[in-house]
Amino acid sequence: MKRIQNPPWLLAFLLLFLGCASNPSEVRSHRVVQINNMKLAPEVAEVSGADNSVVWTNWSNNVASVHFPASMKSAFTCDELRPQFVLSGDRIESVEVLGGNESLATPCPLKPGSYSYEVWLSGSRMQRENPHLKIQGKIEVGE
Repeated sequence: MKRIQNPPWLLAFLLLFLGCASNPSEVRSHRVVQINNMKLAPEVAEVSGADNSVVWTNWSNNVASVHFPASMKSAFTCDELRPQFVLSGDRIESVEVLGGNESLATPCPLKPGSYSYEVWLSGSRMQRENPHLKIQGKIEVGE
């Protein structure tokens, strides 16, 4: 029986590939949160570092918006949250993120801490203030 020899570059490629593969549970400075029709993935976005950011990508069939409590304004490292977020009464709210993989990012890094937020899902832009579902999420910012 003849033994098949793998080319030497194949072993080098596999070692490089496995060495570069990332651990999805490790804390990074940037995190993507996927908005689905019924949940967020991940529900807790863990980031760290002075240049941290969170990006929400809307894969749902709905219009989505991200809402933080107004008290969280001091948690951001910038003074101005516009153009994608605005302070509105008792909350900080985002622009609408339409379905079909449209994205939204935090306006600037967050200070270390734990921050709760909601993603509001509405059937249309006209129903934005009356969402049919509010999904809870959390951002954990480490040093």
